[in-house]
This record gives sequence, C-alpha cells and structure tokens, in this order.
Amino acid sequence: MKAAIALALLLSATLGVASVATLKDVAAPAGSAAPEAPMVRPSDVIAADGVVEGARPEAGLRPDVEGVLAALHVAENREVAGGELLAELRNDPQRERVSLAAAELEVARARLDRLRNGERQERRRVLEAIEKTHRLALERAEADWSRTEELFGRGAISTERRDRDYYAKVESRAALGEVEAERALVEAPPRPEDLAEAEALVKAAEARLRLAEAELEKTRLRAPADGRILRAYAEPGEVVGPATPDPVLLLADLSRRRVRAFVEELDAARVGLGQPALVTADGLPGRGFSGRVSLVASRMGQNAPQSDAPGEYKDLYFREVLIDLDAGAELPVNLRVRVRIDPDPDAVDPARSDLVRYDGPD
Repeated sequence: MKAAIALALLLSATLGVASVATLKDVAAPAGSAAPEAPMVRPSDVIAADGVVEGARPEAGLRPDVEGVLAALHVAENREVAGGELLAELRNDPQRERVSLAAAELEVARARLDRLRNGERQERRRVLEAIEKTHRLALERAEADWSRTEELFGRGAISTERRDRDYYAKVESRAALGEVEAERALVEAPPRPEDLAEAEALVKAAEARLRLAEAELEKTRLRAPADGRILRAYAEPGEVVGPATPDPVLLLADLSRRRVRAFVEELDAARVGLGQPALVTADGLPGRGFSGRVSLVASRMGQNAPQSDAPGEYKDLYFREVLIDLDAGAELPVNLRVRVRIDPDPDAVDPARSDLVRYDGPD
C-alpha cells in the first residue's frame, strides 16, 4: 500500500513539471530569453490627504476662569474684529471690586493733591486776617505799655496797672507768634517724606485697581483676532471655564483658505516651497482648486487625519505641508480633500518672496 502511494506522488510531480515546461514554451518563442519584469516607476505627482482651514487654524475660545455664562454677544457665522467682546460670565463681585478700588484711588490722589497744593486759599486768607488782627493788638498793647512806663516813672499810676499793661503786651506778642507759626505751616511746602508716602499710597491704589480690572476681564471672552464665529457650543446659564470639554465659541480666520496636507515619508524629500498643487474633494466632483506650497515642516509627524478609506495605511510618518489656495476658493473649513503636488522644479514660482519655512509647533 505504501509503495502504491509513493508511486502516485512521483507521477503527479512529473506531470506538474512537464506542464510548467509546456506553458513556458507556449509563452516564449523558441530560442528567445524570458522577458524581465517591468520596473514600476513612482508617479511624478505627489498625492496626499489634507484638510481645509482658514488663514490660521481654528481656535476654541474659553474664558480664563470658571463661571456661569451670563451673555453671548455673537451668533454663528458672524464676522468679528480682534478685541471684540464675544461673551461674558456673571461678574457682579468683580465689578464691585473694581468700583471699590477706583474709589480708594480717588481718595489717595486727593490726599496727594492736598499735600502738594497745601491748604485751601480760603484757609490761607482767614489766617492772614487773624494775623493782621493780632499784629494790631500787639501794636496797641506796646503803645499802652510805653505810656504806662512813662506814667509809672512819674508815680501817676499804680504798680498793679503797670503789671496789667505789661502782661497784656506779652500775651499779644504770644498770640501773634502762634498765628504766624500756623500760617507758616500752611504756606510751607510738603516735607519730602510726606510727599513720598502719599505718592506710594497712590501707586498702591493704582495697582489694586489694575488687579481688580484684570480679575473682571477674566470673566469676559474677547476675540483674539479678526475672524468668523464657526460655532457656539454654550448657551447662557451653562457653566463654562478653561477646563470644560467644549469651548464656548469656535473662531477661524477665513480671509483666505489653506489646505494642511500630510505627505507620506516616501515623498517627503520631494516636496518643496512654491510647488503648484491641485486640490479636489469627493463632495465636489469635477472641480479642482489650485494653489502653491507655502510652508513645509522640518520634521516628520504621525498626526495625519484619517480618510476612513479601506486601503489607507495607518501608523505612517507624514510631512506636514501648507498650501495657499488661490483667491476665490471658498471651501468649507475642515473639509477632507485630496491634494496633488507637482514636484517639477520648473513649476516653482521664484517670484513668491513671501514663502517661508515652517518648523512645526514649539
């Protein structure tokens, strides 16, 4: 039985070799060598997947502090200017702190002005009038004392009268001296140490006001640059903050369109600045949008978008490229597209002096 099985296997192998030889004879004429397999040359066009974005990538806007959204001042698809107020949190305590700090600053500045300017003019005029009154009183007391001395020498008045006139003169001189000292104090310039203290109090009040205003500004959401509101994720009454999963608003600069393409590593060395590109999208059949490569990353990455195509390779390295589309390409932001780049050096536009090299994120 074993011998029969071995014989059958040997016969099958012999027939197989003969069949292969017969097929070779049919495929190639007698006396000619078998042709070599043709070499597959890679296409000259660089193909890559990409995504449409504005002049800058989309920006998710969140407030600096957590709180309840009080007002949303913009709607979706609206153009906004840089610095424009977009949304505001409930901020009554912060507003009151600003008002308190502003009042304290006014008090500190008033004290400094009073120190620099001295007493009011009305107070100075009052002191001047009082000084004149006491000076006249002193002159009258001195005149009385002179007559008293003369009469006392003649024995015409008593010692008691002489003493009374003498002390009246002394009291008048003391009262005048007191008024003169008070007026000199009012007229004197402020002492350097008092002035420095008042100025320091003003600076401290100004700093407290700036801190209060900064805390209030954290409750306000402003546009970082000109752009368009693509989407509003929150409504008044919701709790929002810097750590919430979704931003309050999504902003993009749509003054022009760009395509962020991801060139596979086999073509990474062939892509360069100024190369022309053609962009197509599955949702826009028969249409193409032209542009040129404006930025080329200096490092490879793995953060390419997935096209969900069955034959797409995963976990490949890509070189990130930005393509400036020509004017009039109003493609939707975040649209998945297919990019074809012409690496022909003759196709590069040398007049594009605005092209720069992009080294990737810091």
